[in-house]
Amino acid sequence: MRADYVVVGAGSAGCVVAARLSESGASVILLEAGPADRHPMIHIPAGMRSLLRHPVVNWNYTTEPEKGSGERRLEWPRGRVLGGSSSINGMLYVRGAPADFDGWAQMGCRGWSWDDVLPYFKKSEHYVQKGDPEVRGQGGPLKVEDYRTILPLTHRFVEAAQQAGFPFNPDLNGKQREGVGYSQMTRRGRLRGSTAQTFLREARRRPNLEVVTEAQGGKLLFEGKRCVGASFRRGGNLTEARANREVIVAGGTINSPHILQVSGIGPAPHLQALGIPVVHDLPGVGGNLVDHYVIRVVHRVQGADTVNEIARWPRVLPEIVRFFTTGKGALTFGVTSAQVFCDSREGLASPDLQLLFTPGSTNPQKFGQLDDRPGMSCVVCVVKPDSRGTIMATSPDPFARPAIKPNYLTAHTDELALLSGTRHVRRIFAAPALAQHSAGEIQPGPDLQSDADLLAYARRAGNTLYHPVGTCRMGEDPRAVVDSRLRVRGIQGLRVIDASVMPTLTTGNTNAPTIMIGEKGAAMIKEDA
Repeated sequence: MRADYVVVGAGSAGCVVAARLSESGASVILLEAGPADRHPMIHIPAGMRSLLRHPVVNWNYTTEPEKGSGERRLEWPRGRVLGGSSSINGMLYVRGAPADFDGWAQMGCRGWSWDDVLPYFKKSEHYVQKGDPEVRGQGGPLKVEDYRTILPLTHRFVEAAQQAGFPFNPDLNGKQREGVGYSQMTRRGRLRGSTAQTFLREARRRPNLEVVTEAQGGKLLFEGKRCVGASFRRGGNLTEARANREVIVAGGTINSPHILQVSGIGPAPHLQALGIPVVHDLPGVGGNLVDHYVIRVVHRVQGADTVNEIARWPRVLPEIVRFFTTGKGALTFGVTSAQVFCDSREGLASPDLQLLFTPGSTNPQKFGQLDDRPGMSCVVCVVKPDSRGTIMATSPDPFARPAIKPNYLTAHTDELALLSGTRHVRRIFAAPALAQHSAGEIQPGPDLQSDADLLAYARRAGNTLYHPVGTCRMGEDPRAVVDSRLRVRGIQGLRVIDASVMPTLTTGNTNAPTIMIGEKGAAMIKEDA
């Protein structure tokens, strides 16, 4: 197989890159380890809970046991299907704060300030509610819209947050991030709007784009210090895809550094210890792992409907009918219906907390399953954590799994911000609009009030928000993996374009910025060609 460009990974960024490159007439091969996105639960928004442990469309990664997370192995669902994690995520569209990208530019990422990236956010987007034309896009392949159906409990949360002192924000992706507002989702009509069903859907009609599913990336191929292709496993056989121009690795924050490492690009001592021949010593590969570690504040509910009971038989039956006849109702729900962006302390230039409300609750003993009784929950997320971890190969076998060590809560600043966010949420739940529906806090529980008790709870019960980034960090310094144009430093013909290039986490969910990186990365390839 041969094409101008070989893209390894058809996830949130890879689908964008392949679609945009094929627009120019160049030939593109897109490799995806998983199957086509035919599973029906992928397309029904509320069906995502059934995919959190799916044996086919999910990589089902787990972390190593660590002190910061109570020596537990945390589950890290990642999409292994066309669309990647955009095919199994909660569909939230959150761009991040302008200060995030200005910070990247200040760290040496040339061309990645807010003013530089905003055109690519707008290019990808079609915001159904229109919004401010200075910042919101129209006409792009990715449809973004407000929640179609909102339970009254969500309105009460928004009211309560205002009563607690947080201003109302009519558009959390507008010019300002601060305040409380309603969530926005990536949709395609009543269905999920993954990058496979938006960017790639139209592009697949082009004869110059070849999409190969069930093709798990193996090792990269080199001629000296130039990458010329990638091997992949399909149906038990190893095959090669050769690139006339460039290879683009878009495997995501776990798989991209792993592919580089097993191919001989990474910290030389680690590769040599595993018996991997070193092609290029690049110490930063697999480092700088950063993720959103969260805790949940959960209350029992009285006098209001929650997702917990609506989603159960027989009450779900009319919701199924409503979904297929009107495109509304409980089956259109994502995971979070309202959010607050706020500060953990005074003097911050940009919010460092995201509080995510859901008119429902999950069973802490059963991963991804709803509670048997009515509940509501709010996630406390430190959006700019300082804790850093690693993702490192454990074997020269490209199909073996890497070791994931996030090092959660190793930075004291993360602990302080998490405590502040917990107090914010408790104030919101105590405000009159929401207090009338509370039948008591069950997590962390009213007995846990001291900092020490709450941090102990965070370690034994906290979890990931599934936003790992940073393991192929962008920059111009010696430890950066890719430069500002996403080219792997020291190697010709090779780029990484996905969430792994982010130097720091963005303020909120990471799917929208990952799509933006795909847009901007594809534009850079075209410019450099």
